[in-house]
Amino acid sequence: MPSLAVSALVFISLLAGAGLGMWGARRLRAEHLSKETQEAVKLGVGMVAAMSSLILGLMTASVKGNFDATSRDVQQFATTLITLDVSLRAYGPGAGDARQALRAYTHHALEETWPDDPGVRSQVQSGTSEQLMLDLGRRVRALTPTDADQTELKAEAITGFQTISALRWNVIAESETVVPPVFIAVLIAWLTLIFVSFGLFAPINRVSLVMFVLCSASLAGALFLILELGGPFEGVIKVPATAMRTALAHMSS
Repeated sequence: MPSLAVSALVFISLLAGAGLGMWGARRLRAEHLSKETQEAVKLGVGMVAAMSSLILGLMTASVKGNFDATSRDVQQFATTLITLDVSLRAYGPGAGDARQALRAYTHHALEETWPDDPGVRSQVQSGTSEQLMLDLGRRVRALTPTDADQTELKAEAITGFQTISALRWNVIAESETVVPPVFIAVLIAWLTLIFVSFGLFAPINRVSLVMFVLCSASLAGALFLILELGGPFEGVIKVPATAMRTALAHMSS
């Protein structure tokens, strides 16, 4: 489910919970709203609130850790692309085809993962990129050294290609963090219960209503950010393409 739809559902559910509590409070007898009842409800809701905070913390830590790992791998990926280009450039004219294949792959990966058109969905893996990567590997292995320096540079290039391949699969694996739907469903249920308890003992006035709206919007926004972090290459929060653009500019210089 898109993060915006989930956050909207959270906002509506929390407001509905607060409204249900206010509606129910006006239909209960006075003994049901006694101080002792309020204390008992606060005790139970406090436990639910603590568990909700724990779930939110776990979700945040999971998606933020994956986002940071993806960002680091993209930086390392771009650095290794530059290192491979440096080795091929030092090899000499015989590595021209390999350098061209490297530029073609880097350009395609950049356009595919960070498309300029906002209406185009980002892709971290595709058949075209796979073929371009295989072509790069073939051209690197096809180098025919004529002296000891070129032999060493070919070995460096093969090692660099192997590192790029491994990093590419790391980025593909990290391209999406799936938050279990049951986590989201349970969290929404718990937060709604908390807001029902708030509405149960809250006076009906403008201040209470405004605060319920603001608190609902804040929690919905928090969940929106968590879910956005789960897709490092899509949505509002993305891993920047600066490192890859720098790598492509270096290859074209």
